[in-house]
Amino acid sequence: MNQQAIHEKYNQLIERFNQARLVGDNNRVPLLKKIVAALNHPDQHYHVIHIAGTNGKGSTGAMLSAILEAQGYQVGRFNSPAILNDREQIQFNHQWITEAEFIDSYNEIKPVVKRLGLTTTAISIFEWQFLISLIWYRNQNADYVILEAGLGGLTDATNAISAPQLTVFTKIAMDHMQILGDTLTKIAIQKSKIIKPGTSAVTLYDQAPEAFNVLQKEAQRQGVSLVAPKTTATISARSFTGMMVDLHSDLFQWSGLNLNLAGDFQVQNLTLVLTAVAVLKTQNVRLTDEAVRTGLQHVQLPDRLTVISQQPLTVVDVAHNPDGITALTTSLKQLAPQYSLTWVVGFLADKAVTPMLQLLLPLADRVLTVTPDNPKRALSGDELANQIRAISPETHVQAMPGMSQAMQVARTTLPENGMIVVAGSFYVARELAAMAVDHD
Repeated sequence: MNQQAIHEKYNQLIERFNQARLVGDNNRVPLLKKIVAALNHPDQHYHVIHIAGTNGKGSTGAMLSAILEAQGYQVGRFNSPAILNDREQIQFNHQWITEAEFIDSYNEIKPVVKRLGLTTTAISIFEWQFLISLIWYRNQNADYVILEAGLGGLTDATNAISAPQLTVFTKIAMDHMQILGDTLTKIAIQKSKIIKPGTSAVTLYDQAPEAFNVLQKEAQRQGVSLVAPKTTATISARSFTGMMVDLHSDLFQWSGLNLNLAGDFQVQNLTLVLTAVAVLKTQNVRLTDEAVRTGLQHVQLPDRLTVISQQPLTVVDVAHNPDGITALTTSLKQLAPQYSLTWVVGFLADKAVTPMLQLLLPLADRVLTVTPDNPKRALSGDELANQIRAISPETHVQAMPGMSQAMQVARTTLPENGMIVVAGSFYVARELAAMAVDHD
């Protein structure tokens, strides 16, 4: 089959998938477990590191996979949401799954699903992507697979795996409350349910106390140790392209680590990664100091405080909840105090928009609003502009018809010491990335 025919077949397949978000339905994980078992447990052919949390999953997963790859392991990484293309959610040694491999993996699973008396549309697109990743990683002979929970934990598709080698909890904060619950405790309970007997779990020492207590209780219930060393971290140098950090705890001592990611919030994720590395070493996993240093120097993350242009200085960050915006604004205060900031922002309507605006508006000389490309969930740019005027009447704000117009206005009217910050929904970053592709 030629490339064009494969591409058409792939697109037809994606269009046929059930686009519903079925997470939150208690019957999904038992159903997926049946399918995984019928596929002969592909997830037992490699070591799984399962990651859940509100913010930092992508960064933590990217650092861990970079370190494992630097050590010479074959590493799969399942992460979401995608920014450019759905296939980037399923990576192996940094390469996206090809359309042909996606179709082949689907065709391997389809008869098993039929045999269980299910239709292919009874499974949502995220569930298909998860199942396809398990099969593909097995066929690629992966050594390690970093599996990032999509949403929550208990009812998330990724919870259909057998016990992983390691369970990692990043920062737990308020997000997706309509699905996970309206308190930190409720959200943490949902996420804690990925802890399985016979594994180890790691989290942050400075996790919010109510979230930490939930994780600790669940770990005890499952007979699992929860490792969260108290760590002191010192940043000795920082720029938009990275930082140098010293980290010390009872578990590890690191000096002069060069991290190829910007933003002080990454130190928290780095602490978690180094904790995970220390625990893996106690399990006799070969991970040299050199692999850790090399991996961290080469780690790459699209759209997390990423510089996309020097002239004018333009950064993009997919901060789309209050915790993410706090991390972004804190970093900007440190890295860009001398700049006048023009923000290009767009949010989904089901997010905590008011608290996010209260955090970013003090740092904004001007705001251009856009409507994210998600008709069902988007907050319109006009409505967002009105909310901004209500919170901060003195801020110069303008609703834009689209991303390209917003960027054009931002660039042409930027003052001498100006800098552009694009932030908010993944859909906003996706439109910006698509423009760059067209541009090239």
